[in-house]
Amino acid sequence: MAKVVKSALASRFTKVDANAAKQRLIGGSYGEVGTLKTSFWLGAPGPMLVQNLDNGLEGVIEEYQKLKDIYVETYNANTDGVEQEEAIVERDRFISDFEDAITNGIRTIIWDKETQVYELFKYAEFGAPSSNPNNYYPLFQRYRRLFNMAKASDINFGVIQGMQTPWGSKVNLGNGKTAGARLDGQRKRRGMAEVEELVQVNIEHYLDAEVNEFKMKIGKVRGPGARDIQNEVIDALTFVEFVQLVFPDSDESDWL
Repeated sequence: MAKVVKSALASRFTKVDANAAKQRLIGGSYGEVGTLKTSFWLGAPGPMLVQNLDNGLEGVIEEYQKLKDIYVETYNANTDGVEQEEAIVERDRFISDFEDAITNGIRTIIWDKETQVYELFKYAEFGAPSSNPNNYYPLFQRYRRLFNMAKASDINFGVIQGMQTPWGSKVNLGNGKTAGARLDGQRKRRGMAEVEELVQVNIEHYLDAEVNEFKMKIGKVRGPGARDIQNEVIDALTFVEFVQLVFPDSDESDWL
């Protein structure tokens, strides 16, 4: 009976090859300004496409451009005074460029920053703020599709997120009125909330003020070396140094 069941399963399902893990990194990096997030991802192999909405590459990208082909495509994430139709055109151009990069030999795609990508996609979808969670389903589907395209390919894909100060419970102003309160000192990553789940690696980049050194706090990791670094704090590494921790059997030459 067991053999029959096994045979039936084999005919219906695809068995995962334990050795089939792709040697590429799909990750989310977040942190305050100037914590080496962009530098980390610019260290990934080329040719590279940077989908730029942050306009913060000047003074950072030049050294990397001497070492590899880096293409930069800039998009307007400013929705102030912009008609929704214009945002739709810009979003669709962003998606088209992403699709072309995956199918035309690009080895690394970077979103700098995903924070602004999400704002652009939201405005293109709604045209105005929407608090109805049911309205977000088409938006999330567009987003998930892009991440799934990256996962189905052999490219490295890095999304960079900024930080924000959240708002907490209402406080009593003492005059019968209440207001929301900023939770200063409780900074959190800013962007689409599901990014943390969609990527295979989460990295918080920060400056340890006590020792004046940059650090990387590693969250979720998927890869052969994941157990050794998940939930650890390590000194800031380059992309090539870090990815060899995720794939211990790889060589530096695999990532150049």
